[in-house]
Amino acid sequence: MDATEAREIAHCMSDEEDQQTQAARFKTPDGEDAVSWALQSVASILQRVQEAPGDEVSVELLVRQLERLPREARAHQLVPGNKIKTSGKARSKSAANIPIIRSRLLESKRKQAECDLKLLQNRIALLQQEESKAWKKIAQTKDRAQEILEMRLATLQRKEEKSMHQIERERQSRSAQKKQNGLKKESVIKKKHAAIQIISKKYQDVEQVKSESKRLKAERERLQLLQVEDARAKRQVIRRQEDALKKKKLQERQQVDEVAALRLMKKAIAEERQIREHRKKVQEMEEAERALIQRLQDEMDLA
Repeated sequence: MDATEAREIAHCMSDEEDQQTQAARFKTPDGEDAVSWALQSVASILQRVQEAPGDEVSVELLVRQLERLPREARAHQLVPGNKIKTSGKARSKSAANIPIIRSRLLESKRKQAECDLKLLQNRIALLQQEESKAWKKIAQTKDRAQEILEMRLATLQRKEEKSMHQIERERQSRSAQKKQNGLKKESVIKKKHAAIQIISKKYQDVEQVKSESKRLKAERERLQLLQVEDARAKRQVIRRQEDALKKKKLQERQQVDEVAALRLMKKAIAEERQIREHRKKVQEMEEAERALIQRLQDEMDLA
């Protein structure tokens, strides 16, 4: 709204106040007091109408008051100091003022309609601005919700990667421990084998050496088989743990996604409901304003 529109609106409001003031000014009593008042004030009333701008309420009151004057009133009684010869001139002057009064009435109606139209246009502009702000706020809310969801997913991803790194470190540690145990067992076997060789050389008991060698070989094979089975069992345990961890992480992610999706859906439904209510209000106000504009235009056409 610029300064020119503000001045026009203020002018329209001042015209309404002037109409109310003029209506109060021309209010007259009834009965015999009305006749006395008419005889004393008609001349001054006509003078005011000539000097003042067109006013619909004031002129209608003036016409009604003049119609209420008694028939026996004389023109020389309306203006003190005039003679009987001036009565015809006073009537002519009053009759000449009628087109001017009608023109001013039409001008006043036109100005009032223009002011009302300007006010309605300003109200429509304000409503459009409010609707634009509401859409902007909704877009910002959706963007923020998307950012929060992405941050949560990134946090879950980091936790999952950290957990996988921990599992890998534990696997490497178990592998190193297993290798160390294997080296120890192999060292024991080697020591036993060396001892057998010493015994074999010392006692020259070939059969005993062969028997001991077979036993050591069988023991070595048994230990190797146990190591293979132990490694297989450990791998199965690790695989089950990894599968359980993956399943748990997947369930947690699904729960987070479902909660986030449900929250976003509820928020979107609430925002959609607010948008529909806002549109409905805007539509009702626009229809009311269009009806008012149409009524004002009809009045202008009739005028």
